[in-house]
Amino acid sequence: MQITVLILLAALVSMGMGIIFIHARKIIAERKLYEKDKAIKREREGVAAILELSDKSVDADISDAVFLSLFAEYAQRSLGGSGSAVFTVKDKDEFAGCSVSGTFPPIKDIPQQVEQQLLAHPKYHSKFLCDIKIPFNVQQIEDLCEGHGYFYSKGVIQDLLPKSFFKLAKRTVLAPIYINSAMTAVIIVVSGDDFDTHAIDEHDAEYLARLCEIAAMSLKGIRIFREKREFEQNLQQAKEEGMLQVSAGIIHNIGNAITVAKLNVVEMKDKNQPPSADSPESLITNELLPELRKHVSSGDAGEFLSKDPAGSQFIEIISELVSHLSRRSEDNAKLAKSLSNKLNHISEIIELQQRFIGELGTENLTTLAPVIESAIKIFEETFSKKAVFMETEIMPKSPEVLIDPSMMTQVYINLVKNAVEAMEAENALKEKRIRITLRQEEIKGRSFVISEVIDNGPGIAPENLSKMFKFGFSTKEKSRHSRGYGLHSCMETVRKYGGAIEVNSTPGKGTTFTIKIPAAGSSQKS
Repeated sequence: MQITVLILLAALVSMGMGIIFIHARKIIAERKLYEKDKAIKREREGVAAILELSDKSVDADISDAVFLSLFAEYAQRSLGGSGSAVFTVKDKDEFAGCSVSGTFPPIKDIPQQVEQQLLAHPKYHSKFLCDIKIPFNVQQIEDLCEGHGYFYSKGVIQDLLPKSFFKLAKRTVLAPIYINSAMTAVIIVVSGDDFDTHAIDEHDAEYLARLCEIAAMSLKGIRIFREKREFEQNLQQAKEEGMLQVSAGIIHNIGNAITVAKLNVVEMKDKNQPPSADSPESLITNELLPELRKHVSSGDAGEFLSKDPAGSQFIEIISELVSHLSRRSEDNAKLAKSLSNKLNHISEIIELQQRFIGELGTENLTTLAPVIESAIKIFEETFSKKAVFMETEIMPKSPEVLIDPSMMTQVYINLVKNAVEAMEAENALKEKRIRITLRQEEIKGRSFVISEVIDNGPGIAPENLSKMFKFGFSTKEKSRHSRGYGLHSCMETVRKYGGAIEVNSTPGKGTTFTIKIPAAGSSQKS
């Protein structure tokens, strides 16, 4: 009987222990689930906070350093640390101080009074950090992390920071920020380990590493957005400068034409002064004709003209004076024609300018011949002034292309302008020639309109040929009117219409720019 009772009691105890064990396992599982949910919630909050910071950074157009400073402040608050600092990579392997937040111990030994001031004033500490040499490098940080994405320590980190640092930083976590596999920055968060403060643990370190990954992606996105915006601003500026160059070229050529016209007017004015006493008109009107009339009235005109020493020279003198008047009349006619041509040229250029502005931004089906002729017309006076010989070989009826005529005019103006400037910088005695051709060509089953701008200038160095259309590249000295955007803008314009632009050059012999634009109705064949 006693044995039975004992066995029964043992069974009950065993069942109770089993129930307790099952309940304990359930509590542990629920605790793990709670901790997991808490970690997920924490990480989501971190992602949201960093994305919000990224949006503000883009809107305010702040620098990478400011973004990292704001990120470090958030990381410190999120981890519950007492202080943080962020360092950016410079010169490949070295770090530069960026900013400090909270109570962050100095990373070098300094007098206690200075240390207290830095601990009390994060802004002063940030400036101090930026002015000193950082005692650790990229390789040391990588060695510490060993591919884990973070390093966590409860004590002194040997060979990294002075022992005085760890009097306040009882616990330290650091995590690098990588962009395109290269370390960009490292953030360090510290805390004490007192009962009344939050002590950073390894879970916080893992969390900081994930925050740094998110910050890296955000920073990369900010940089891409910033580069894109800068590119668009520079491209727009290049287009505006290109239009200014067109206007400047038009005004310059109008000025040249006006100068020639003024000289023509002055010359005509000088040659057509009121008759003086010894002018041909006065001699004929006031001396020769009265004398001849007198002899006609007296009836001895024939004898006077044939026998009188003075009268016998009358016909020859009158003939010479009339010839002089005739030559002057011819000169006046030439001057009047030149003046008329210059005035017509001015009128044509003004008309081109009006059409250029009026058509800007409008795509039409048109042939390239009038576009090329417009560019040449704008440079006509420049060619004359700088002794540049312009030749054209344009097919009579080239196919139509879908383009913005004003933008394409700007392309040819840019190419011609570059050619003139290149030849002008070369040997002054060398004959300067520019040749523009226009033809149709079949390429891989498609019809293209091909135009070439050919010069016999100094050519382009082989190492520069692949860079000619690169944004911002220029072989000329950079100035307000030369920023290396012209050829890139030409390429973008031609590409917009489905075309391509190429360059070939031989140093000492010249350069050829080839523009290929698909003819209207010519579709890509598979």
